[in-house]
Amino acid sequence: MNLLNPFLKPLLTVFLLIIILIGLVNTETFYSVTAFAYYGFCIATLFFTIIPYNNTVNNKSKILKTPIILFGLWCLYVLFHYFSNTGTLVFTIYCICLYFLLLKATILFSTANFNFTQLFIGIATIASIESIYCVGQFLGWFKSQNELFKVTGSWNNPNVIAIFLALSTPAFLFLFRGKNKKTALLGFITLLIALLLLKCRAAFIGAILSIIVFYGLEYNFINWIKDKKNRSSAKALLIISLLIIIPISSQLYNSKKASADGRKFIWKLSAQMATEKPLSGYGYGFFEKEYNLFQADYIKQGKATAEELANAGPVIMPHNELLLNVVEGGIIGLLLLLFFFGSLLLVVKKREKETVTGCDNSIFNLSYAGIVAFIAMSMVNSTIQMVPIMCLLIIYAAIICSMLEPVQLPVKFTFPETNKGISILTKTTIASVNLYVLYLLFGMATADNLNKKAALLKKEKNYGQALQIMPDLAKNINSFSDYWKNYAVIHLEIKQYSKALYCMEKAKKLSSLPDIYKGSGLCYEKLHQYPKAIREYETLNALYPPKFLYKMLLLNAYLKNKDTAKTIALAQEIIQLNPKIPSEKVNEYKYRCRKLLWKLGVRKQLKNNFNLNNNFNSKRFQ
Repeated sequence: MNLLNPFLKPLLTVFLLIIILIGLVNTETFYSVTAFAYYGFCIATLFFTIIPYNNTVNNKSKILKTPIILFGLWCLYVLFHYFSNTGTLVFTIYCICLYFLLLKATILFSTANFNFTQLFIGIATIASIESIYCVGQFLGWFKSQNELFKVTGSWNNPNVIAIFLALSTPAFLFLFRGKNKKTALLGFITLLIALLLLKCRAAFIGAILSIIVFYGLEYNFINWIKDKKNRSSAKALLIISLLIIIPISSQLYNSKKASADGRKFIWKLSAQMATEKPLSGYGYGFFEKEYNLFQADYIKQGKATAEELANAGPVIMPHNELLLNVVEGGIIGLLLLLFFFGSLLLVVKKREKETVTGCDNSIFNLSYAGIVAFIAMSMVNSTIQMVPIMCLLIIYAAIICSMLEPVQLPVKFTFPETNKGISILTKTTIASVNLYVLYLLFGMATADNLNKKAALLKKEKNYGQALQIMPDLAKNINSFSDYWKNYAVIHLEIKQYSKALYCMEKAKKLSSLPDIYKGSGLCYEKLHQYPKAIREYETLNALYPPKFLYKMLLLNAYLKNKDTAKTIALAQEIIQLNPKIPSEKVNEYKYRCRKLLWKLGVRKQLKNNFNLNNNFNSKRFQ
């Protein structure tokens, strides 16, 4: 095996770059376009982990490092949640893969004379290609992955690619000191253009912080500040920095004020949720389900202000990793994660005591800058759940871990490290876990692909073929809300309302997105169970208050249930409500409500604002 190591080292570097690249891909292969990135990352990481590799024996090659131990404890805690039925399989597998990637990458980077330059050239190349793709989308050469945004990169969410590019910034900064600095500069300029096109505020913060931290460490800026001779200069620099930062921060806030205000509302409710289950949280992977129901209950109780109602809507992530982890994992999960990041950040103090110069020091500075940028961006956006972003973070963490001394154990506890039998047992256990997780992943991916095919058959109205596919998928993806939603809609299309309701109830245990409650409300309505339909539609409206369509569904249910008082009240509310974006459809809804109120005899209230014509042809809506 030692003869193969010179060839395996560059091969593993290429494999690592492939893992990064796979995480950037979105396709229509599975029910969700982001699923390919998840399956590809996890499967590639597990294969990367089980490739045998004999590292050069040295003290730093031992993997018993503080950050690795702490991250392992957090992953074990996630696993504990899964086994106690308060964690999803998807997120649990993801965490296992992240931990294995950290272990294997640390071992690889600990190798004597590992070529980090090749790795950073690879990262910069991937980031440059992604940046060119973004520019191409802006110019109309490539189609956007999301119809709501002109530029998204290769993901359907522009924030993911923007944050990935921001995290790639340290790699470019490192390459500026090499032979190909002109090429690196060209790639970096393209990256900056892409960041402007993607319009992600968190990415701007991350890129700027990466530059400040990297060059601050390169030129020993901390020691310069500590020097009493430079205090006046340091104060002047601080004032100038504040004069620049404050207006830029204000501009970033005002550029997407509605989005920023919406996030403040999410953070407020997330903090309240955390106080209800402070110790162990609601479970990993369940933020979306629990938050939306909590928000709906908050709105139903009349606690929301007019501004909060305008900004409320279905939420998948809180855009703040501290809040996400305290909600899902409680204080225990949050502390474990904070200890992990803290152990990486505190390494810089140990480095100050060591006299490390040259390339090794720049490699550390690069990785440290990436971690600081990641943490900063995690405070205002989602990062850990986004495959390509977390992949880069783990690589930076592995680089720092490879430079650390292992934890010193008492002599009586060093037996496991030196015993070959235990070493073989550990490797066998890791390989067995890998193979089992691979088995699960291939089963999930195959079933997910078939779920997508069933959705396409449903779209083509081949309901019989679609129904033949669905039952056998449950054994692999019964914990996927998308599976149950798809199954429910197929039953709904062929008017099997009771079966559709059963599937919708299954989906509700996993998700609380509006389309589930809309579907179950429609089923109850078709079954003439109007009180139950009203209950579903009321929740639906609380999940997404500004949505006019959902209010109209509830209005129709009130009318069928012969609840005249609520019908009148809701119709008046719809007429008075101002849409975020004016449209013909909203005007149509308002017209219908005016016409309904007129029929119900509510004429005094309509005297000043009702006109039957209202620039519409009355026959159009009959």
